[in-house]
Amino acid sequence: MNLLGKIFVVLILVMSLLFLGFSVAVYATHKNWKAVALRPRDQAKPGEPMGLKYELEDAKFKADGLQAQLKKLQEATQTEDNSRRAQLARLETTKAELKKEYDQLVEQLAKLTEGQRRATEAAQVAQELLSAKLEEIDKARQEIAETHEARDTAFKEAVALTDKLHEAEGERDRLTASTRTLVRQMAQMRDIAARKGIDINEPADNLPPKVDGIVLASNADGLVEISIGGDDGLRKGHQAYVYRKQKGESRPIAKIEVVEVRPDKSVAKVIPEFRLAPIARNDLVATRLN
Repeated sequence: MNLLGKIFVVLILVMSLLFLGFSVAVYATHKNWKAVALRPRDQAKPGEPMGLKYELEDAKFKADGLQAQLKKLQEATQTEDNSRRAQLARLETTKAELKKEYDQLVEQLAKLTEGQRRATEAAQVAQELLSAKLEEIDKARQEIAETHEARDTAFKEAVALTDKLHEAEGERDRLTASTRTLVRQMAQMRDIAARKGIDINEPADNLPPKVDGIVLASNADGLVEISIGGDDGLRKGHQAYVYRKQKGESRPIAKIEVVEVRPDKSVAKVIPEFRLAPIARNDLVATRLN
């Protein structure tokens, strides 16, 4: 036998063993399908199911029961669905009514809000007017009080002035009578002075009035300018004293004589024999020494 024959012999042996295994497996898994399909309930051993026929009958019985339950459930569902649809229709109607009522309420709320806004504005305006009126009333009360007080004060002053007026009228009558007498006497004196050539405006004994002033300027020629003049009663020829305050004491330094008179100031010359010190600006001047 050559090599090819040996190979075929080995292949045949292997295939035989393989077919043997398939046969054993098929025999081991072989079922009696008739018994499986027609095995009664009472003949089923523990661990074995009953026949498929009887299982099918049980399944059909259960299916019929379930079908009946399904029908009942469908009928109940249909009834409940109808009920729900009717309830939904009622709810839709109620919803529409509520929507309408809601719109009306919204419209009423808008009107009320607008009315409230206008009322608030009117109240604010009224409050402002009231505040202004109250302020005016307070001012008026204050003005009335001030007017009453001023009236009372004026009345008191009027009474006092009336009393003073009466007193003044009495004094006026007395002074009028005295003035008439003095005018007659003055006219007589003027007439007498005119006849005798006497100037009644000239001071008696050529004495200057008692006035005080200061030195406005001075020069080396002995002339000084002082701050008193004709309006103060000073006349040409009047004499005055120049003094200076030192350490709280007044010290005379010269005596002067008026040589030129102006309304508000005068020019005077220094009397040499009465000159004790040079005269300076702002030195004091007096017609009479205390």
